Amino acid sequence: MVAYCTANQIAAFLQVDNFSGSTTPTTTDVESFIEMAEERIDQLTSHAWATARAKEVTEERVRIQRVRSNVINSRGRIQLEHYPILSFSQHASPSLAQTNGNVKLWDGSKYLDYLDSDESKTLGSSVTDVVNKDMWADNERGLIYINNYSTFNMVNSSPAGVDGYVSYKYATASTPDDIKLATIYLTSSMIAMNDDLNLMQEGDDSMDNASRSQKFEDMALKILKENKRVGRNLTMATGIGGFGTGMVTPY
Repeated sequence: MVAYCTANQIAAFLQVDNFSGSTTPTTTDVESFIEMAEERIDQLTSHAWATARAKEVTEERVRIQRVRSNVINSRGRIQLEHYPILSFSQHASPSLAQTNGNVKLWDGSKYLDYLDSDESKTLGSSVTDVVNKDMWADNERGLIYINNYSTFNMVNSSPAGVDGYVSYKYATASTPDDIKLATIYLTSSMIAMNDDLNLMQEGDDSMDNASRSQKFEDMALKILKENKRVGRNLTMATGIGGFGTGMVTPY
């Protein structure tokens, strides 16, 4: 299923009639090209730009930073590599050899799953809950706040310096205009290689399809670079101290 743009938007951009089951290429062909363009953009930007293309991270290794603040009475903060967070996800934990879990944090002797109902941890839904809940997540910025974390990991350090493992799904809910345009350009680049499709437009009748295809691809990459979409999340996570080593898979 296409997510960042539609076949009709591609037709409008190329100034051709809408695609159908009898055109060259067909609607199905164009949607396959769109999905290929979406996948390439996701890889280039290390992100998912629509809920339908949400990615799942399995056991991202995290550090917990102590927070010194008079406003937020939280003792620990985690910066995830990817955001916004859609949800936390349960996984078997091969690296920890424990039961299923999604937010596992070192408590001085073992990794404790904060989302395991048996642990009786309280979870907040807004920033004001940080002062009286065990955990609160700022989904938009990919931050997890842990209350009273100073009682953890003070004497007994965590194995290999890993404070925790977090599994979660992430994506931007609404596709930004620049991502949509880059997808249109990349998709059009693939379609332009079809010699049976007349893409002659006013002012560029001397340009063959191969040159036009390269022009479209160059424009897509230019859009992504100019809008600082490449490497967007990794820089933020590294700057705050995240490991950023979880396994990312399409959801």
